[in-house]
Amino acid sequence: MYSYHFTEWLALFYFYCIFGWCFESTYVSLKEHRPVNRGLMKGPWLPLYGSGAVLILWLTLPFQDAPALVFLIGAAGATVLEYVTGAWMLRIFKVRYWDYSDQRFQYKGHICLSSTIAWGFLSLLMVYVVHEPVARVVLGLPEDVSSVLTFVVTVLIVYDFRGALKEALDLRDLLIQTEQLRAEAEQRLKEKKRLLEATATFTSVAAKETIAEKREQLTERTERELAELRESRGQLMERLAKSTQQLRRRNPSLRPELPELSMEELRERIRKLREK
Repeated sequence: MYSYHFTEWLALFYFYCIFGWCFESTYVSLKEHRPVNRGLMKGPWLPLYGSGAVLILWLTLPFQDAPALVFLIGAAGATVLEYVTGAWMLRIFKVRYWDYSDQRFQYKGHICLSSTIAWGFLSLLMVYVVHEPVARVVLGLPEDVSSVLTFVVTVLIVYDFRGALKEALDLRDLLIQTEQLRAEAEQRLKEKKRLLEATATFTSVAAKETIAEKREQLTERTERELAELRESRGQLMERLAKSTQQLRRRNPSLRPELPELSMEELRERIRKLREK
């Protein structure tokens, strides 16, 4: 039953991609009370569901005579896939497409116990209920029809993936620029702090009034530089909002890993330097 060749696995992968999109888009649309085209891509497919289904079947079908093993192996395999996919997307794109951080038993927001248990029951459902009729329909198509459909879907998914990848990389570049802006602001503040401390250390008491004046000038210059950085940050945030708007319509749970550019904290530190 599980000895499929490559093109058969590919046809099953595409079916579960589309089925997963139908399921999740319907669920999220009902939850959000509006139509939601779920997923990173624009077309009606979710590769994570296709990958998860194929992985579960590949791992569990050899053990279909042992339901307990189907549950455990399916849960473990799907959880590993979910973690690797979430961690990889966060590392490459700096964005979380799902987040279990609010769950009681979770790890780095990528996986959680309730999700793992759900994967186990889904494995049982896949092996004993869903897959056999699906395989009969999908693999029962005439070979010519199946080949044409598989080719067409492959072309569409590759084209769609290219566009989605570009959107994700553009968003990543904006996030990287935001991180660099924060680092630049903090570096400038550290440099000004070191200069103020050095000036205070190597100056005689008689020159305190002059030093106070210089300190004030240096502090004001630092504030002007931070104001310029705030303006740059505002422009970046506007571009970032535009880039994430469309992705968020498809992924309401999407959360960019955006560092807090705490200008208020930096201003407070400048005030304390002034008072020293």
